Amino acid sequence: MSESTAKRRPLGKGEWIAIVAAVVMVAAAVFAWMWKPGGPSVPAPAAPASQAAAAPAAPDGPAPVVADPEARASLEALSTNASFRRWLAAADDVVRRWATATANVAEGASPRKALDVLAPKGAFAVEKRGGRTVIAAAAYARYDELAEAVASIDAAAFARVYRALRPAIEGAYRALGYPGASLDAVTARALSRLEAAPVAEGEVAVTPDRGVFQFADARLEGLHDVEKHLLRMGPKNERVVQAKAKQLREALQLPAEMAAH
Repeated sequence: MSESTAKRRPLGKGEWIAIVAAVVMVAAAVFAWMWKPGGPSVPAPAAPASQAAAAPAAPDGPAPVVADPEARASLEALSTNASFRRWLAAADDVVRRWATATANVAEGASPRKALDVLAPKGAFAVEKRGGRTVIAAAAYARYDELAEAVASIDAAAFARVYRALRPAIEGAYRALGYPGASLDAVTARALSRLEAAPVAEGEVAVTPDRGVFQFADARLEGLHDVEKHLLRMGPKNERVVQAKAKQLREALQLPAEMAAH
């Protein structure tokens, strides 16, 4: 886990919609909150060779295309939250971002490139407690606005939009290197990953390392980026994301067992 002390670059436009995939697939994750803002973006993971070999061929013909205005209009039904609407208005290439963020979260990779607009405002903060350096409450509070937007999403409305856009999103997902793959299965994996992420109660110790911070607990530092990004939101906000991920999975009628496939 790391937070650069360098100034963050200006936020890009349109990345909010990926939260619908990373939390709302979520999006987590959850989460463009790399603590090394200058580091490389994480691309959508390539399909394992065994999966690619076993996957059936993709249907003939191009994937359905949904124009951004149409996709955004559909997503407006998800929430009246002001932050959600503001981010949504700036969204571009919605379907591709959705597919990419879902693939990233399902594999535990950071969907940073799709989620930069969600980078929290203000500087990462730590404080000294009993001789240890711990994450300050102010660092968690930076994610309150995001958590409120996530909590406002209507799960039933999301399920309707998901079903309407599924052919286009699935086509975009397959184009990432998963021919014949199921969007439902990868969505179940992404949402289940968010639900199962560990929650750190109490003070969370960090250690400085060449200008960045890492979790002092090796078990936390060894987690995948998605889980670490959720931890950086703080336990209150992380539980909001996890609860919404469960609501969305249930609204989509995706059994948790599907996440294993």
